[in-house]
Amino acid sequence: MRFLRTLDDGRFAVALEILPPQKALPRVLLRRARLLGGAPQAINVIQRPGRQSSLDASIALHQAGIEPAWHLVTRGRSRAEIESDLRAAATAGIDQVLCILGDHAGTAGPDGPTIREAIAMTRARIPGAFIGATLNQYGRDPEAVIRNLVPKLLAGASYIQTQPVFELSALEGYAAAIAREAPETRIIAMAMPLLSEEAAERIEERLGVRLPDSLRELLATGDDALAWDAFRATLEQLVAAPFVAGVAIMTFEGDAPPETGERILAALRSAGAID
Repeated sequence: MRFLRTLDDGRFAVALEILPPQKALPRVLLRRARLLGGAPQAINVIQRPGRQSSLDASIALHQAGIEPAWHLVTRGRSRAEIESDLRAAATAGIDQVLCILGDHAGTAGPDGPTIREAIAMTRARIPGAFIGATLNQYGRDPEAVIRNLVPKLLAGASYIQTQPVFELSALEGYAAAIAREAPETRIIAMAMPLLSEEAAERIEERLGVRLPDSLRELLATGDDALAWDAFRATLEQLVAAPFVAGVAIMTFEGDAPPETGERILAALRSAGAID
């Protein structure tokens, strides 16, 4: 696991989060996974309805020599279904798993496991896996967020991935609480370049938060150079923060063009995240 080895070596880790195609299209999947070339140590594969499953896409990437992070979604799924997926993942050699509820519509069935239980199931089925959970640093009740998170860490999650970070201050209090409750936990901050007011509004709606006024004002100018400067500045803050172990880069576009990849790589280099 390059991602885990990078963290264990005390180096800043980089992942890229991608959306799989609507069906099994290997060229499309590989193009998206290679947006940043060989810079990422892992490729996070999002689980979304109406698309190739995260597990199938992760297996395809693994077979192509690219290290995936499978998104194991619990919402609307039975214990037996998750056990079946875990067996398939173990057989295929998948060893990085992010356990999440999922943001699609659906209700929990009577046999549906909690995320904590899914983490424990993953730890039992794939003992050497690097298992993650998510953190919403924009939650309205920070104490409740931590109360919800700690059992997942105790069940076997050893890293957490945040929602997109636009202000480091939103993460600092959670980092301190995690350090008290589970000091070995690695924090992977999601980072996303926002280049337009429309993109900002959609992210605000999705996260249920208001972005910093300074960022909104900058995006209102329509100046791409300023928007990329803001993204680079966020990366610089994350790299410098002692409690952030790495970043997961997500693009606003589902199929970002090569030019976007080049701009992201330049920002990562400038911030000191990669050589």
